[in-house]
Amino acid sequence: MRKFYFLLAIFYFLFSICASADEVYLKNIEMKRDRGYDYLDVYTSGYSEARGLLLENKLYIDFPGAKIGKKTEILRRRSKRIQEIQVIQKDAKTARIVITLKRDIDYDIVNVFGRDKSVIEIGDRLDNISKYQLAWESKNITKKGAPLKPVKYGPTFAGDLRGKSVILDPGHGGDDPGAFSDSGIPEKILTLQTARAAAELLREAGAKVYLTRNEDRRSNLRDVVEFANKTEADIFISIHYNSTYSRQISGTESYYFNPVSRRFAEKMHEAVVRGIKRKDRGLHRTRFYAVNHTNMPSVLLEPVYLSNPEENDLAKDASFREGFARSIVKGVKSYFRGNAD
Repeated sequence: MRKFYFLLAIFYFLFSICASADEVYLKNIEMKRDRGYDYLDVYTSGYSEARGLLLENKLYIDFPGAKIGKKTEILRRRSKRIQEIQVIQKDAKTARIVITLKRDIDYDIVNVFGRDKSVIEIGDRLDNISKYQLAWESKNITKKGAPLKPVKYGPTFAGDLRGKSVILDPGHGGDDPGAFSDSGIPEKILTLQTARAAAELLREAGAKVYLTRNEDRRSNLRDVVEFANKTEADIFISIHYNSTYSRQISGTESYYFNPVSRRFAEKMHEAVVRGIKRKDRGLHRTRFYAVNHTNMPSVLLEPVYLSNPEENDLAKDASFREGFARSIVKGVKSYFRGNAD
């Protein structure tokens, strides 16, 4: 019997050594500045692929499978972009760096395989396209549109979203084509195709779905918002595709405005960023008409830029739009799952 316990003790000792050998720790963070950019060099005790999420003035960098080291050191330097850096244990298996920002930024992450190092590059945001979009919206908000013809669809299965109602608003339509891509496909077509795909998936998950349009027609945003508030749906999702003056700019952006929408918008932005795997350009609080005037949690999604050649090619690919639709559903499920906790 003693021999048995002795062997058992050796087994647990060896097991604990192997387990600890597999654990990755956040060792230190060095803040640098070069060529007009801020850099964070993050060193770990083993390989962990860092991934970011930009939510308003907070940039979160997660290290899956990692823990905070007992003496994780942060070498700070003065920065016109970074206000504060914190290290927290997000959950049992994820170490997180929280970067509080002073201004709007763009960022990139390079994971240096074999060196247990990740480099976060932070620079000034390259454009302010939402300012021009708001000006366009303000100019056109009083323009009379065709009567609204929303379509209601019941659930096809009793899934995770049973009892939930979702409004999908495909942006633009009719004499308002939205942005044009190099391929000549207008935004209004892409938004409708995406909304139809998302509607089918949401119905399969048990939700009741409203489309604010299911044909090529333009209605006034005020009518869209009035309809949304009358239905008293649980959530509202406005679907768009982005565009700007530079062909170099790319990535995913999301917008909300009212405080009641913030957690929903965060869940949706994360789901889309993780799902379609494009550059994360952040979640922003912006006074777009639909997300400002709807009563329920609301978000406006811009998955890619039609003005960027690579993302233009993605947008016209049906499989990409299907992936975007799946990301929308994943975000919706995540939001309602959190509400039930």
